[in-house]
Amino acid sequence: MVKNGGLTLEEFGRSLVELTMTEDVIRRRAIALLSLARREERELKVLGKMSRLTVDFQAGDATVMRGVSGAFDVSIPQTLTVRVDTAGEAEAAEHRLGATIVLRITPRPCAPLGIYLDIAEPGAESVQFAESQAGSRDYLHARIEEEVRKELLRLVNARIAETGAERTVDLEEPLARALGLAGAEPGGREAPPPSRLRGAGAAPQEAAAAQQDAPTDELVAQLRIIGNAMPIQVWTSRPDGHLNFVNRAVLDYFDRTEEQVLGEGWLGVVHPDDVQKTVARWTRSLQTGEPYETEFRLWRTRDQTYREHVVSAQPQRDAAGNIVLWIGGTTDVADVRRAVAALRTSEARYRLFAEASNEGIWSWNIREDTTEWSDRMLELMGVSREAWGGTFMSFFERVHPDDRSAVQAALKAHLEERRPFEIEYRMRHEDGEYRDMFIRGMAEWDERGVPFQMAGGATDVTEQKRHQAMLKERLEIIEQQQEAIRALSTPIIEVWKGVLTMPVLGVLDEQRSQQMMEVLLDAVARTRCRHAIIDLTGVSALDAGTADHVLRLIDAVALLGAQGIVVGIRPEVAQTVVSLGLDLSNIKTLSNLREALLFAMQSSGVSVRRRRRRRAAREDADDAPSAREPLSARGR
Repeated sequence: MVKNGGLTLEEFGRSLVELTMTEDVIRRRAIALLSLARREERELKVLGKMSRLTVDFQAGDATVMRGVSGAFDVSIPQTLTVRVDTAGEAEAAEHRLGATIVLRITPRPCAPLGIYLDIAEPGAESVQFAESQAGSRDYLHARIEEEVRKELLRLVNARIAETGAERTVDLEEPLARALGLAGAEPGGREAPPPSRLRGAGAAPQEAAAAQQDAPTDELVAQLRIIGNAMPIQVWTSRPDGHLNFVNRAVLDYFDRTEEQVLGEGWLGVVHPDDVQKTVARWTRSLQTGEPYETEFRLWRTRDQTYREHVVSAQPQRDAAGNIVLWIGGTTDVADVRRAVAALRTSEARYRLFAEASNEGIWSWNIREDTTEWSDRMLELMGVSREAWGGTFMSFFERVHPDDRSAVQAALKAHLEERRPFEIEYRMRHEDGEYRDMFIRGMAEWDERGVPFQMAGGATDVTEQKRHQAMLKERLEIIEQQQEAIRALSTPIIEVWKGVLTMPVLGVLDEQRSQQMMEVLLDAVARTRCRHAIIDLTGVSALDAGTADHVLRLIDAVALLGAQGIVVGIRPEVAQTVVSLGLDLSNIKTLSNLREALLFAMQSSGVSVRRRRRRRAAREDADDAPSAREPLSARGR
């Protein structure tokens, strides 16, 4: 580009960048400036486990793409060998990652005659991992990627800071040599340095003055073109505060013509209650030259409503410092304000719900390894917010050592297999006591299936656990008492080998009769008895149901090879049996327990007569006079 017979410095600088900064030059300079360390080591904590992360770097061939505004996007591939040595594990885990570092490099002309490589500070998105990694959904693998990303960014940023003085490409000497100006000119005069090359007879001061003397009409025309192309409300005003331009977005919003808005016409759409403060604030900016910033409500024709707006304007000054123009913009923030108000209401409602439910709320940023605890959560642990560490380890170090492996396993299963995360564990209170906690949570996964954040709630169940233990102890006592009562209500007496007696007291119902049958049958089978005596002496009344229970009990005993004997039927019970028409002919019935025992003995082949004679002999011997008794005493 030639103006007035020469090139301006700006045009000359742009031409130099276009000619000298090729993709190959940028590639070579980027690789030289951003060579990374071959090996890096650092500490790593994964779900509470201490590990050592070792990363070996191997850079590949960089690719360069020319972007907009003269910038270059440089992609430097890295092949990374990552070794993770975890405490308590015999073998180290080794991973191979493919990562690409993307940098934006913008060559800029600099004095005296050079090009400065401006490298934008890379963000997290500048490090991209290959999508084809095996097990990329694995939590540990994803965590390693994030740690490697942080390490790469740290190294790149440190390298960029170190190479600040090395990023200037000096073009003065090679350019002079290319133009044949490196030595003396013919005639013995030295050639002027290329950094002062200008157009024919054009001085720098004159060129600058020519640029400042641009026609005002041309500037206004350019502002109109640019302003009307913008979707936001843009306006300009004269130094006296009267609007002299509004863009198409303003006219469409208020459905007015330019003549209706320019000057002071814009005050017609301001809410009446806001006019006074708006004029006062605008007047103060006009008098002091301070930037204009305020809020007011404006009438929107489309829905016939006043809506909140934020307005700001900056003064434009000439070389002498005088304000020649105000350029401003107006933004409708009604929807944003309503959304913010709704969000605050939702947050307040959720906070109220969390406090009312007595549950502590927590969140965990997995990528950054930071945690947030609600006030209730801090209260449950008795720790102040200032003393709370705010990392996963701050939480994990408070978990009881015996419960840590279970917590780690539950977290790993949730993050990698998406199983529900619900677990009960013990957590150390600030006073040193371990409290029983129940915690649940849910993670959120990105489009690759890698978890990046998690949130949930926790409840102190210490008192509940104590009450449950107390209740369990009391229930055990009650069960023991019930067992004792059942044993008393269905006593089994083994009179001698082969003969059992079960006295029946009170009223027989379905449940008690079933219990009697279970107890008696178990005893018959265990002792292999031949006779089972059911004593009804304690039964004062007998109905059809009770009689049916007794009949079934006798039948069940018979099935086990024993003979059932019923004794102790009272007269009133006998009358009831006759009146009910019950058939007891197949059942051995005797008057009392003595007769039943005699029957059992006789059935067993025991001689009752011999035992009676022995007892009578003992009784006669007791009644006979002693041999040592004097005769005189005997005759008395």
